[in-house]
Amino acid sequence: RAKECAERPELHLYAVPVGRLFMFAPDHVGEVFALDHLDRPLDIPLSLTVLSLSPRVLEVHNFFTGEEADDIVARALTETSETHKLKRSSTGRSGYNVNPTRTSDNAFDTHSKTAMD
Repeated sequence: RAKECAERPELHLYAVPVGRLFMFAPDHVGEVFALDHLDRPLDIPLSLTVLSLSPRVLEVHNFFTGEEADDIVARALTETSETHKLKRSSTGRSGYNVNPTRTSDNAFDTHSKTAMD
């Protein structure tokens, strides 16, 4: 029986209180979480690699294909809607407020076939 247990992959169980969201609990930078239990188109495996423990940063592998990425970028660059076009990230809940410490740009694709699939 001990041999059977030794041959099985390590099992991690996490208890999540009702009303709380699950968060991965990485042990070290470089740790990989294989998400083999998810149904994926074309059987492309989804996984997460830990890039940093604090702040917690995970790289998502195979979230979408290269073709899907190209489509999303093209849509972002041609979007004309003020609320969805590519522009400097804002802060706060009321209106568009630029904070000089934030350096990212965002765009939103909520209606294309790629976004909806």
